Amino acid sequence: MGNFKRGLFLGGLLGAALMWLNVTPKGKEMRAKLTTEADLLFKELKESLKKLEGPTREMYDALVERAVEEYAAKKEMAADMKNMLMKELKKRWKNLAADLRNK
Repeated sequence: MGNFKRGLFLGGLLGAALMWLNVTPKGKEMRAKLTTEADLLFKELKESLKKLEGPTREMYDALVERAVEEYAAKKEMAADMKNMLMKELKKRWKNLAADLRNK
């Protein structure tokens, strides 16, 4: 399979997964659960970053990846859910950086 076809196929799968999370009742439940899990992990990451001197985005991203890998393995989370959780946590860097500067 060529790169274009592979990308098209994976994009279709991702689109279907996102649609499922936004439309179906089960999907909405999973999205709410994912948000709750992201909030819990974010609090842990925030505490870990407070202990570091001059945390950077790269440090934060590395912590996110490690924390999500461990959490996903413990919860036996599907790969697409793990990736969505990781993406959600990485988007929160701007707010965290602002909080760390103000303290």
